[in-house]
Amino acid sequence: MAEENTITLKSSSGQDFIISKKAAILSETIKAMVEEDDSSSVFPLSVVDSKTLADVVTFLNMRVDCSDDDDKKKTCEEEFIAGKDDFHDLFNLLLAVNYLDVKDLLDIICKKIADMMVGKSPEWVRKAFSIENDFLPEEEERVREEHAWAYQAPHDDN
Repeated sequence: MAEENTITLKSSSGQDFIISKKAAILSETIKAMVEEDDSSSVFPLSVVDSKTLADVVTFLNMRVDCSDDDDKKKTCEEEFIAGKDDFHDLFNLLLAVNYLDVKDLLDIICKKIADMMVGKSPEWVRKAFSIENDFLPEEEERVREEHAWAYQAPHDDN
């Protein structure tokens, strides 16, 4: 049974994550759930998988631990995002954090993804974000001519 100052977040696969209320309510979505039903101690997050929820919980706990010092907070954020280099995992984390409304983490992930996109070709971006190229060949040629500068930079699509 969870302590009174903790709640349980249940992932889409049914895995439980026990977290302090203080950390959990850094998510606006969870905060609203807790405020709506303060008698419950288990909150299902059916759109967040276990791996992603583990990362979110880690960040929320870290944020509480580092919240009193801006330099420490920045260092903690850098350490949290440093090892996250898999685009697919980052994108899943981005979707979950957007749903959970954790603004600080959303900003960190967006910056990381933007940094990963620097120097990539439009084809790489389309593939990474599953964007269908709906241009007709003539339209794409016109865009490439009008914005030639965007296509002249060397691309590192690795």
